[in-house]
Amino acid sequence: MNKIHQIGDLVHIPQSVRLIDCDLEAHPQLTIPLKVKETACPQIGVIMRVEEEYVRVFCEGAPWAIKANSVYKLGS
Repeated sequence: MNKIHQIGDLVHIPQSVRLIDCDLEAHPQLTIPLKVKETACPQIGVIMRVEEEYVRVFCEGAPWAIKANSVYKLGS
């Protein structure tokens, strides 16, 4: 499990990061995404769930799956 991110962490999501609307119960690479978009500008999000390769982040008013190495924890 990814120890860098924890549920409730505030994270920075850079520009041009893919946001994927998919089911994290199954592995995201094995599911068909319902929606995919890229961030047009940097965003702030909150970690909702942590998986090995992906995190579920609430941003832009919805939950998204994002590769864990694409988001950065804010603060110390």
